[in-house]
Parts: sequence; C-alpha cells; structure tokens
Amino acid sequence: MNHASEMHASQCVGTLPASTASFPGTELYRQLDDDINQVLNADIGFTALIRPDVYPMDDATVDGYRTRYRLIKTFQERTLEIFKASLNGDCDPEIAASVLGDVPAHLGTDYHRQLTKRQHLTPVFFRTDEPVPGKVSEIQCPGSGWCVVEEIQTLYRNNPEVFGRSRHFPPSLAAEFSSTLRKHLKTEPVVHHLTDNASRPHGMRYFIQQTRRHGIRYFGYDRNIEPKHCNFVRSHDFITLPHHNFFAERMTACEAGELHFDLPPSVLFDGKIILAWPFWRKTREFYTDEFRTLFPFTDVISDDGFEVAPGEKMTLEAFAGLNRSKRNCFIKYAGSDIGINWGSKSVYLASHLSRPQIDSLAKRIQEDNRRGRLWIVQEALAHCEPVRFVCRNGDLAETDAHSKFSGFYGPDGLMSILVMQKSAPKVHGSGETVMSVVF
Repeated sequence: MNHASEMHASQCVGTLPASTASFPGTELYRQLDDDINQVLNADIGFTALIRPDVYPMDDATVDGYRTRYRLIKTFQERTLEIFKASLNGDCDPEIAASVLGDVPAHLGTDYHRQLTKRQHLTPVFFRTDEPVPGKVSEIQCPGSGWCVVEEIQTLYRNNPEVFGRSRHFPPSLAAEFSSTLRKHLKTEPVVHHLTDNASRPHGMRYFIQQTRRHGIRYFGYDRNIEPKHCNFVRSHDFITLPHHNFFAERMTACEAGELHFDLPPSVLFDGKIILAWPFWRKTREFYTDEFRTLFPFTDVISDDGFEVAPGEKMTLEAFAGLNRSKRNCFIKYAGSDIGINWGSKSVYLASHLSRPQIDSLAKRIQEDNRRGRLWIVQEALAHCEPVRFVCRNGDLAETDAHSKFSGFYGPDGLMSILVMQKSAPKVHGSGETVMSVVF
C-alpha cells in the first residue's frame, strides 16, 4: 500500500501537474461503457474515472480487512443485544429511542418489540467505509458500489496486459456473492431485490444480471419465479421492507425458516447513530476498548453537549464558536430518513463551514433534537496521496486525493475492497471520483 501520511481531512490540499502518456485509455472506457450498456440494454455507461493500474494495497493491509470481519460482526451482534435490552426496559430506554426517532409510530417501539429471533438479526451482506484502513466511519447494508467492483474487476480481467492478474480476489464479486449466498441459505437462492431506494438502481440491476450468470434466480427477471418462491430479500433501507406488498407473507416465511432478509426488517442498522454507541455515555459501558479501535471517535450531539475527543466535552454553541482549524470533525445526520441519510447528504466537514453556516447547522440540529432526530459528531480522519488517473479523452493526469476504502463482506468474510479517490474531503461516487479495486 502507498504509505501516504494520515492526516486530518482539513489538512489535505494541493494538486500535482497533469501529465500525458501513451495508454489505451479511450479503449478501456469503451469496454466499460459497452459492458454496462449491453448488460443493462441501456445507454448509461461508466460514470466515474479509473486508474491506469490496480490499487497497490500491501498484503498486511488486505489481511487486516479479512481479520476485522469477526470484530465487526461481534459489534453488530452486541449492538443488537443492547437495542433489544433497551426496548424491553432492561437498560436505558433512551438508547432505543435514539434509533427510533425517525420511524413512523406504527414501526416504532411496539413493532420492534414483537420481532422474533429469526426476524431480528444482523445484516448478511454489508459494506464498510473507511477514511483510513481500519477506521470504519460507516457500515451500510447492503450499500452501493457492488456494481462498480464488478465492472472494474471485469475490466481488469479482460486486460491482464494492463492490470496484471488477480492476487487477492480470484473470483469476481458476483461469483463470490453467488456461492456465498448459496452456502448461507443451504439451498438454491431465489432473490427479490428491492432497488427503488438504491442510490444507483441501474448499478444494482447490473449486479443482478451478473449474479444471474452464476445461477442466482430473481423475482422479476427469471421465468416462473413468483413472490412466494423467494427465499432471500434485499433492500437498501428499512422503510421499504414493511411497505412492499409481500411483507406480511415474508415475515411469516422468515419465522418458519423459509426466507432470509439481507438487511433485517429493523431500523437498527439503517442509520449512523450506532457508530457512536461505543463512545456515547449511555452505551459505552457495554463495549470494550477493542470495539472502540474500529471507529473514529464518534459521539451523539445532545442538548447538554458532546465530546469531540475522549473527555473533551463542549456545547454545540461553544463548538460553533471555535476557529475552523479546531472544528476538525464531520457532523452527520444519524437517523433513518431516506431523504437525507445516504449519498453524502447531511454530512458536513465542520472545518469547512463559515460561522454563519455552522450557526445555521447548529440551529437545525437543536430543532431536530427536540423531534428525536439525532446527529453525531465524528473525528475527521483522512488518507491523502497522489493518484494517477485516466481522463475520458485517454490522457493520464495526476492529482492529490482523499481516499476512501470500502470492504465488501458476506457471511464468510471479506469479498472485495473498493477504493474511491477524489480531490475533496467528502469522497463519494461522482464523475470526478477515481475508482479502483484491490485485485
């Protein structure tokens, strides 16, 4: 791995001069566009940028992603236990309330209390976001980007003279997903993938088609598949599940052991609030220091203040009054409102906000607190390094970039690693984002 210095996000600036070289860049983009458009029978193509090489991650860092899976799963399991205990009155009820603040009343406390052990589980497939390898800033189930990994892996495999041969992930992500799901279900998978609220619905349709090549059948894609045949349901948010028209029957099938949900029919894993639980004063006693090493320092923004670092408590007003360089944190909406909790919406780097902007945000947070809509503050870490990329016209260019690393996981552990790089501290998919995978 390139050992660029790890620094706070607000310190990562600068651009290197662009350079050009003889490279089959336009041909690579043509292959990407043609692959995507042919699979989808559409005219969308690849919507980001690529590197002229694979991301150079060393073996030890890749092994770290593999070994962290068990700790992440244990965190999810512990968090579910705490949530259930709070729901049942066995610990502070405000813990469960911090999760339920944005859900409709009929899907609140009473609904979650009646979920059974078979229904109320942890996610099956999920993606991490890590500003620095080993520091998990978000966990999404299933998350976007599965398609991007598959698209880029396909490009790499079709061009070994450019990208070499796979060292870390020989099966494609679609192949690995298919075999893992088959093993998890202990039968042939029949999937209903609810794509309406996916941030990249066309991308998930691409991934669906690629997994169909490995024998996965889907409701809405394969002949003679009816809703009652499905044994695995994928959704990109909780609220879609109880509002789709087969939910009651599927909850019955789940209780009978005949169907599994990828994202469980619970709001618990649909927001960012649980990222603060290893540090939050109401929940930190339930987690050991080992769990805290997984995450950047994160706390819940309460009316009476919050911690920006262990033991450093201040009010929101005092935080807003700090010099920008002292406000080196991300402020994130932590709930489950699908209008603002994905795609980098309602995520703010406080050091980049002017005083009027931070005051306006503070007012919004205070108003949301009164409505049970919570926000978190999270230490802003960054891994910054030069990145060489291929322009759409085929030229090579170079710039300084912030990197974001995403591990894709299933029941058997790590399945792939996606790297996004962008010359901005909020790294997400866009036309200016450089995409690569660890190969």
